[in-house]
Amino acid sequence: MQLYLFRELLGAIRAKSALFFVLSGTLLFLFLATVASFFMLAPTTPSSSMEGMPIEELRVFLSPRLSSATIDQWYLTWREREDIASLRFQFAQEVDETASGGVFIIEPEDVQQAERLAEEFRAVDGVTEVVAVPKVRVIESSSLSLTIRLALLAILLLSIAASLFCSRRGYAELLSTFSGEIRMLRLSGISERIVFVLVVALGLLIGTLGGLLLLAVLYLLHQFAVSNAAFLPLFRGLASGLRILGVGLASVALGMILGGLSGLLGASLLHQREFDPLP
Repeated sequence: MQLYLFRELLGAIRAKSALFFVLSGTLLFLFLATVASFFMLAPTTPSSSMEGMPIEELRVFLSPRLSSATIDQWYLTWREREDIASLRFQFAQEVDETASGGVFIIEPEDVQQAERLAEEFRAVDGVTEVVAVPKVRVIESSSLSLTIRLALLAILLLSIAASLFCSRRGYAELLSTFSGEIRMLRLSGISERIVFVLVVALGLLIGTLGGLLLLAVLYLLHQFAVSNAAFLPLFRGLASGLRILGVGLASVALGMILGGLSGLLGASLLHQREFDPLP
């Protein structure tokens, strides 16, 4: 019976109520698209910084004139030092293509003593250069400016407010057209809960359709971004299929929640006197 009543409720939609529901659904889609844009068009961009970071390793470049015996002796001696956590030897060209000879990669036991070690090794005859390499700090920053984020936030708030307003107006027109049937249902003893659920179900339907439409649009944009590599720098978030699926499913769930909220807003109109079975 609920399905029959729901079809009757949909059949009571007229041009004016349909216009408000279309506007409400469009604004809901705009709201969901704006939410998705924060995740799809503004992914964090990792960058690195070494400023103010402690020294992670020392690169001690050796003169190419040093003999193998001297290098071996230094290696055995420095390896036993308590202020050196690890020591390894590499050819200098593996670290710097313009360098020659060898290089010791030293990890200090205590980062606070790294500068002292660097000064000590610089004074050693046969050492051409000592490079202190600090740790790399990864900094994540948004690719969208503050102005764009504020604009998106304004669209977010205005679209949901306008969507709920249009939804309430649409329900007012629809229930006014369907008021005779509502009074008959109440006179026949039909539970108030059934009428309430029918009205909320209409909002859920609109919200679900909005979320599914956004999921389809995101999928099409994903296909476009993947097939056009030149646009990937602008649409990095759209290139990830997993991100598309996650944001799309979240949009469907959010659309259902907001659609249910608009349905509850419309159901609150059922308490008006025009729907009483006995005037």
